[in-house]
Amino acid sequence: MPDYSKCVIYTIKTPNGLYVGSTCNFVNRKHNHKYAIHNENAHTYNFKLYKNIRENNDEWDMKPYNVFPCENKMQMNIEEERVRRELNADLNMSSCYNTEQDIVENKKQYYQDNKEKYREREKQYRKKKKEDKQENINMEFDN
Repeated sequence: MPDYSKCVIYTIKTPNGLYVGSTCNFVNRKHNHKYAIHNENAHTYNFKLYKNIRENNDEWDMKPYNVFPCENKMQMNIEEERVRRELNADLNMSSCYNTEQDIVENKKQYYQDNKEKYREREKQYRKKKKEDKQENINMEFDN
């Protein structure tokens, strides 16, 4: 169980990017980042951060941004997300905490971005229902 009283929000800077993360064990977390950069077997190998580091000839610097003692993972994630937004970190692949309002806005945006796909799916659904209904009617007359 992590000791959240030792939580640290940290940054990783590359020549053209910034990542924000959080951990309760800074030394171990830095080791894990080093491992993921060049180990093709790491499930995180193709993450945006590690691709950026490799593209920049392994030039990166990980430093504590602030010490943030807290009680649980949610508090740590909320603070990490606040710092990520404050610093406009561009190497994070996703937010680490979303409010209810964020979730609603993300769903609206997703629908807007995929409106045509939804319309086509609905059109195919209605077409199939119509065909099924006609097939059922035809079967009734055949009997």
